[in-house]
Amino acid sequence: MQAFSSLVRDVEDAIASGEDARRADTLRRLSGLFVELSPQLNEDHVGVFDEVIVRLAHEIEFRARVELAERLADVSNAPRRTVRDLAFDQSIEIAGPILERSTRLEERDLVAIARERGQDHLLALSVRQNLTEAVTDVLVTRGDQRVVQTVAGNKTAAFSNMGFDTLVQRAMADPRLQGILETRGDLTNERLEMLVTAAKERAQRDLLARGDEDADLISEALQAGADNLLAEGSTIVLLEDLIAAAPRAEALEKRGELNEEAVARLLRENKVADALVAIGRLAKMEPELMGQAYNAPHFDPLLFVVKGVRFGWPTFKLLLGAKVGKNPPQSLLKTSFASFEALSAPTAQRVMRFVVAKQKMAKP
Repeated sequence: MQAFSSLVRDVEDAIASGEDARRADTLRRLSGLFVELSPQLNEDHVGVFDEVIVRLAHEIEFRARVELAERLADVSNAPRRTVRDLAFDQSIEIAGPILERSTRLEERDLVAIARERGQDHLLALSVRQNLTEAVTDVLVTRGDQRVVQTVAGNKTAAFSNMGFDTLVQRAMADPRLQGILETRGDLTNERLEMLVTAAKERAQRDLLARGDEDADLISEALQAGADNLLAEGSTIVLLEDLIAAAPRAEALEKRGELNEEAVARLLRENKVADALVAIGRLAKMEPELMGQAYNAPHFDPLLFVVKGVRFGWPTFKLLLGAKVGKNPPQSLLKTSFASFEALSAPTAQRVMRFVVAKQKMAKP
């Protein structure tokens, strides 16, 4: 610790000098020494560093505090007082790295920051690993759209019943948030049903607002599908699998083999991602949109796509089988068959064009 003792004297001299550059350089050397020694330090030793670092940290200019935050954010035994001081900083450039990554903040500090600071601080908090219910309760209440969507997509975040109810209510007016929530495995069937109902009502409003002559028929088709949740434990397909399947679907198209027969064969071979991307190419829909249709907790998105590309009931049944298991319940087959028969291809194509146009408009 001789090097540390020498640095402490340098700290005193740097503070007394009033020179920003000297203070920043001293802090850089002190924090560098701490990071180097941290694996060997116990909490008492860390506390000694903490006393010195936090004092000097108050005397340095902005860029040096940003550098200090970045340096300490990933240190598992970083000095607590210093970390807390940085986390509460009004500047997100300083507080951000600590809020996002440091494990040295206590829950009460996170809750206080979530209650007191602005949306940028809340956004940084929303990506933390293992957020507790006490923190997420504040984030979903105070957070803006960015914050709420981000924390909802944080698979390690825990939510109370109140937190989930708040998310569902906010998703009523936020389609992207709804899509995020539908991918969470900890959402109850009751809340999923609320999301599906909200999606159906929003789709009907959008279509009716356009004055589409087929709006009533579309609404009936939406009603037929949206009230039927797929089985609990249904499979999902990942976006990276869809992206990986894109070159194979393109090759099928170049060989002139991109058709219903090829899609049915892929489904029977359990190559679901390949089948979805192949259907998407025929429907002129991006892999991401096909993934959303397949991962939805109800069958109507897939219904519109399959009917829109004029595929038959056997192919749609194969898709349902891939989603819920090889033997879908008879009640699901009966309802989905009735919906399939009731929906015309031209109407399905109108809905598909509407969805694709909306997706393009939503992209930056």
